[in-house]
Amino acid sequence: MERSMLGLRVKDRVNNKKIRKKTKLVDVTKRIRILKWNWAGHVCRLQPERWTNKVIEWVPRNETRKRGRPRKRWRDIFHQWCGPDWMRKARDRKLWRDLGEAYAVEAT
Repeated sequence: MERSMLGLRVKDRVNNKKIRKKTKLVDVTKRIRILKWNWAGHVCRLQPERWTNKVIEWVPRNETRKRGRPRKRWRDIFHQWCGPDWMRKARDRKLWRDLGEAYAVEAT
């Protein structure tokens, strides 16, 4: 899409960083990761009795999942990146922001 905006083809051998600098567009995957990270931090800082907070901590009664490699759950991503105490880390805004920047950069 960005190549067509600038009238470039793959044959022109212009890398994506240069194209993004010219178009001044934000990388979509990076933006989505930042928004996801910010939302997780926001939800973790809510009161424990809030519905959104309960949904994150909820575990279904029959803990069985389908055969094959299980799909990653939303909280699995944060657990993998920050460790099992990710919800405690999310309550510290500065720490969570710093971790989020590293998480977003890892996507690119």
